[in-house]
Amino acid sequence: MTARHLLIIAAMTAAAAATAAVPVDSTAAVPPIVAELASGTVEVSLPAGFISRLAARPAAEAAPDAEDTAPASATRAKSRTGYRVQIFDDNNARTAKHEAQARRARVGSRFPEYNTYISFNSPYWRVKVGDFRTRSEAEAAMGAIRAAFPAYGSQLRVVRDRINH
Repeated sequence: MTARHLLIIAAMTAAAAATAAVPVDSTAAVPPIVAELASGTVEVSLPAGFISRLAARPAAEAAPDAEDTAPASATRAKSRTGYRVQIFDDNNARTAKHEAQARRARVGSRFPEYNTYISFNSPYWRVKVGDFRTRSEAEAAMGAIRAAFPAYGSQLRVVRDRINH
């Protein structure tokens, strides 16, 4: 089988799993759904009811866009591109998580008017503050944070991010 055949198998298996009425057991033996014949043609065997399940799906659900694959939430509907102040960024496996939580708590209690966000994008723990529409708003907040916490000065920076507004 060629790489194209394997891609077809993967796509059809994923589509079958997404439309299945019952959960798919990954340990169960799955019969091959694509076979290459001696004449060089490819035969595709679909599970019973596969076509009817695909036809029953709404058009928007049948072909999702790349942006629509993430779960929808109330904050996602209101998000836009803006700025945040990053106050912590570290990849030390033993201490970064605890330090991120501590900084979030300290800055959150000193500046309750700003939302604080912790994120983990392996191997980095990051803490960001605020939902600012303009860079100048974020820089003003960064100045206030720097004045309140001078020890954080080396890690403070304004970053472009998706904000909740």
